[in-house]
Amino acid sequence: MYQSWLKKFGVAATMACAVHCSVMPLLSLLPLVGISFLTDERIEWALLIASLSLSSLSLIPDYFRHHHRTEPFALLAAGGALLLAARLWFEEELRIGTPMVVLGAGIILTAYWFNRGLCQACQTCHTQQ
Repeated sequence: MYQSWLKKFGVAATMACAVHCSVMPLLSLLPLVGISFLTDERIEWALLIASLSLSSLSLIPDYFRHHHRTEPFALLAAGGALLLAARLWFEEELRIGTPMVVLGAGIILTAYWFNRGLCQACQTCHTQQ
């Protein structure tokens, strides 16, 4: 049950990170509405760290305890690398950074779905969900 809740929260955090990073550059009216705190760099880093942390906490135990397949972990690493690269080097270049963020978050979500498929196919994982 704990794993299921953690995975759902991780998916939500990853999606929130992708939406935030995709939409924020387009919303120049935020200060007028009083929600300019959403553009704060600390919020962006918090979403990124939450997404990667929750992803790791929910995918890695399945790898070590059950199916021992590296594909979900490799997808998580690739998606995380894209998110970090977009945040560190392409933040000001929206034409490059925004698609990188969306692609990175999509790859992390793919890691969740792939891991879920492995767990559904694995009798050990499937009996624990």
